[in-house]
Amino acid sequence: TAFSFPAHLNMASTTCTRFTDEYQLYEELGKGAFSVVKRCMKISTGHEYAAKIINTKKLSARVSSSIRSPRPSGAP
Repeated sequence: TAFSFPAHLNMASTTCTRFTDEYQLYEELGKGAFSVVKRCMKISTGHEYAAKIINTKKLSARVSSSIRSPRPSGAP
C-alpha cells in the first residue's frame, strides 16, 4: 500500500496564518548573529515553547556578500 501523510500534515489543506495569531511572544531567551530565541505560548492550548526567529534580511545579506567576495584560497 502507498504511504499517506496524516490529514493534519496535508500541505494542500494548510492555510497560512501569522505566527502572532496563534502564539503570544514573551521575553528573549537567547540571541545570535542572525536570530533571537523567545519564550512563547500557544494561545489555544496554553503550552509554552521556545521560538527561534531568524532575521532573513541579515542572513541573505551575509550570503550574498560571501558570494560576491570569495575567501582567499587556504583561508578557513
